Amino acid sequence: MSLFAGPSLVESYLEQIHNSCLAGGEGALADYIPELAGVDPAGFGLSLALHDGYVYSIADADIGFTIQSVSKPLTYALALTHKGFDAVDGRIGVEPSGEAFNEISVDSRRRPRNPMINAGAILSASLLLEVQPNVDMAFAELVDFYSACAGRKLVLDEDVYRSEMKSGARNRAIAYMLQSFGVLQAEPEHAIDLYFRQCSVVVTTDDLAVIGGTLANGGVNPRTGRRAVSQSVVQRVLSVMTTCGMYDGAGDWVTTVGLPAKSGVGGGIMAVLPGQLGIGVYSPLLDEHGNSVRGVKACKRLSSDLGLHMFNVARESRVTVRGFYSAHELHMTTDRSDSERRYLHGKHDRIRIYELQGDLTFSGTESVLRRLRSSATEFEVAILDLSRVDHVDEVSRSMFVGASQNLQGLQRSAVIVDPDGVVIKRRSHASEPARGVQFVVTTMHEALTRAEDFLLKLAVEEG
Repeated sequence: MSLFAGPSLVESYLEQIHNSCLAGGEGALADYIPELAGVDPAGFGLSLALHDGYVYSIADADIGFTIQSVSKPLTYALALTHKGFDAVDGRIGVEPSGEAFNEISVDSRRRPRNPMINAGAILSASLLLEVQPNVDMAFAELVDFYSACAGRKLVLDEDVYRSEMKSGARNRAIAYMLQSFGVLQAEPEHAIDLYFRQCSVVVTTDDLAVIGGTLANGGVNPRTGRRAVSQSVVQRVLSVMTTCGMYDGAGDWVTTVGLPAKSGVGGGIMAVLPGQLGIGVYSPLLDEHGNSVRGVKACKRLSSDLGLHMFNVARESRVTVRGFYSAHELHMTTDRSDSERRYLHGKHDRIRIYELQGDLTFSGTESVLRRLRSSATEFEVAILDLSRVDHVDEVSRSMFVGASQNLQGLQRSAVIVDPDGVVIKRRSHASEPARGVQFVVTTMHEALTRAEDFLLKLAVEEG
């Protein structure tokens, strides 16, 4: 039996986010690429990839769409890996442009201002061709790298690629301008070809979330455990994504969402909370900056509700499960009748104790509750000892209450040892139970008593 009935607490929360952002049809499709003008404007998917590789996904998370400009930080990372920081910095700047993504924008040294606008992304692609001049072979290596970040083999959408090749006059103009400035040394048509191919790689929101998770993990894919890119390159890429990833909407994004991110005109957004998680969103209706309208709304809600802003830093990025054992190991006795003691003998292995420590934020709380869910068949009662937890944010507090509510009516129970009241705020009358919570106590002895009471109650109900 699962610890929780129906969808998990996180999935239910993501459904709420999805439904609240779904209303309204603001924005427009990217019709300057003919193939993108025909996509379903109602598509909307959302995925979260946690630090351990677990992915939550809802709605249209399985719909494939082209990665478009979300590819830019990945190609930039590959260029940094092959050419080195000094060589790339000599050709591409790292300053925000404050202009639209397709502006013909260069600095005083005639470098593209950053690798997140089209000029910088085309030059990033050209740098790969300086290492491998054959476009087919350069693209094969690029897809292998994207796939290593996503944790599965990605492929090209041939129809979108051909559509971009036919309609990409402005990007061709940018490439030839860069050649005239002496910063693009590969053949312009080859650079444009590779750039259009990278933009036409098909992904899902799960893929974007896992790619974000790879960057969050310092370059190690959270699903495969394999390193895809070096930590020094990740640091640079995340820095540039923070200041430039959302184009001329970057300032509003950093202040309200506060996550390194990259958007694409295909409707995708990838966001990263370093050390914790990656986010993937898809909705093809775009605002005036070329960013997904619903995607931006969803990310703002996630950041606000879950405390994900990168400057909202807890003392530990995720909670630590300090200890995990059965009540047998407590060697603690409670006041029981002889018949009750006889029944409870040998039953303490059905009481599991989890000792937590650190600060409880969304990522850590989700990990603890998922661990309970996966091991629910191994116990009747779970005791969560929060004696060494110093701080619990509001979202985590709600998740603990929600988990307790979901247990009611099932043949499982939970007891929270909360001596300092960090999870359940103390009420004015000690006898008044905390709303929605089955048992909250201040000592382990009380917790064991409650757990035994539950086991005895089950015995009576089962006859």
